[in-house]
Amino acid sequence: MKNISALVVGCLVSMAIAFIFMPRSGEIENTMTVMNENNTKVFQLGAYKDEKTALDYASKTNSKVFLNDGYYYVYLSILSDSENIEKMINYLNTNNIYYYIKNIDTSTKFQEELMKYEELMKQTSSDIAFIELNKRIMNLYEETYED
Repeated sequence: MKNISALVVGCLVSMAIAFIFMPRSGEIENTMTVMNENNTKVFQLGAYKDEKTALDYASKTNSKVFLNDGYYYVYLSILSDSENIEKMINYLNTNNIYYYIKNIDTSTKFQEELMKYEELMKQTSSDIAFIELNKRIMNLYEETYED
């Protein structure tokens, strides 16, 4: 009986706290703040201690190598648009290329240019054009990359 009473009291206290502190549906528009979320994703194909191994793998996969914290990371693509991310996932899965997707911080200059290329990527239905635009994005990232 004590266990049930404790459970009921706990639920009532939780509901009272939620009622006091949670915004009502009419207040949500006024109280919600929009976060500027960085949703830029990098498609990483590997991380190596040895530069030669990373460069060899990068040459086989037409990707780029970036040094960070003592590791050589092999990146194939950097995208932020969900439609283009989905296209890249389909391309990699179709070609049996193993990858890891993670968030990445990029410069404002790179973000501005990335948006332009990604608009072109969304308009193309050709895999060849999609991959060529991706290569240009990676070259641009390489130019703006700081270790």
